[in-house]
Amino acid sequence: MSNHNDDAVLVKLTLDQGSQYFGKLVKRYSDYVYGLGMRLSGGNDAQAKDVSQQAFIKAFQYLGSFNPNHKALGTQEGTRFRNWLTGIATNCYADLARREAAYLPLTPHVEQTQQTKGQASNFSEFNDLIRSLTIEERQIVTLKYVYEYKVDEIAGMLSMKAGTVKSKMSRAISRLREVTDEQN
Repeated sequence: MSNHNDDAVLVKLTLDQGSQYFGKLVKRYSDYVYGLGMRLSGGNDAQAKDVSQQAFIKAFQYLGSFNPNHKALGTQEGTRFRNWLTGIATNCYADLARREAAYLPLTPHVEQTQQTKGQASNFSEFNDLIRSLTIEERQIVTLKYVYEYKVDEIAGMLSMKAGTVKSKMSRAISRLREVTDEQN
């Protein structure tokens, strides 16, 4: 257990010796989880920060349930904790989006992040497109086409069957085509 850079080792150290080791995992994945929150929320900075905070709180609470050998977390060594955390973050986003749906305006306010104009333009175009999707469709499209997860990995993260992920992805792509056709 000498490699303190390995996620599974840090999880075990956190469980055995205390939360100071969890801080290393937070530092390692905070930008990743925040970026995922930004993409899922359509660029809403406050929601992305809430998703990040809730994801790490839940990850810490349920750290004992993390199983680095679980097949749904992928086969690539070193990505299993990230995949587990991604599942938690996407679920936190879904919970937040459902709670805030009653309070959000019909045309969501998007806070601009500090990016170059080209990146901001692409990010904004992506956000405009995915707003037409349901929460689950946003999760699936973002995980598949932005983060390039495999269908089986997405299914594991979202607690769905692979076939369900594929059908929801197909529906989402059809909806995105309709939206882009309407815009042209």
